[in-house]
Amino acid sequence: MFLQKILVPDKSNFIIKLYHKSNKIMIPFFMPSILLDENNNLKKYFDFFNINNLGFHSFVSFSTIITDYHKKIPFINEKLLRITNLKVHGFLVLIFSYNLYSKYYKPEEYNYNYLKRKESITYL
Repeated sequence: MFLQKILVPDKSNFIIKLYHKSNKIMIPFFMPSILLDENNNLKKYFDFFNINNLGFHSFVSFSTIITDYHKKIPFINEKLLRITNLKVHGFLVLIFSYNLYSKYYKPEEYNYNYLKRKESITYL
């Protein structure tokens, strides 16, 4: 039952309600994350919330795409697509969250060397 709700979130009314609520708060929560200075203490919370919100939103969106189009591609197994969707989105949210954690709580390990335009693009 629980695994069915996770693999097929577009069939659950509760998850669809959460999806629509997260859709409405996506842009208002991106704005502080973009506009706040790197040294602001609140920025890390907005960044973490945005990573999780975007991961959830993308996971449910891909699930609805799989529901709509898996019948048009008969040689691909629907369950395999759904498990891959869950694993890829879960992995990406964990990687981005770890990078964010490293940025704010382990600054000595985080690479702050930004490439400059002259170093990254060769001029002819």
